[in-house]
Amino acid sequence: MAERHATQDGRGGTIMVIDDDPEMRAVLRDVLTHEGFRVHEESGPEQVPEVVDVLHPAAVIVDKEMPGSNGLDLVATLGHRYPELPVIVITAFGGAAIRAEARRQGAADYLEKPFRMATLLDALRALTVDRTPLETHDV
Repeated sequence: MAERHATQDGRGGTIMVIDDDPEMRAVLRDVLTHEGFRVHEESGPEQVPEVVDVLHPAAVIVDKEMPGSNGLDLVATLGHRYPELPVIVITAFGGAAIRAEARRQGAADYLEKPFRMATLLDALRALTVDRTPLETHDV
């Protein structure tokens, strides 16, 4: 399988964002591209495994709640097919039980909305190589 990690300086690497909210995808895209990542967006989980096969992303960010879909099911699918692929779950509908379930399904990290963009970027960098301090952005 192709290399999934960002370069040593934290730049590069494709991050796949799966969220049904186009505004959230736009915010994530803008911040991630500003930080040197390439971004591939999906509005739902339907084609994600096939796209992962082609793109070999450095990480995946998936919303837990999408119409007709539970993002945690996608986390489980990705964890089974691509155990080395870091997946970060984001959700506005969280709590301790959801956090535990996300981890059980294979999520590398879990963030409840609203979250500070710097927290997400720190998590991505920790999962994809770089641990450089980041400036703070709010979502």
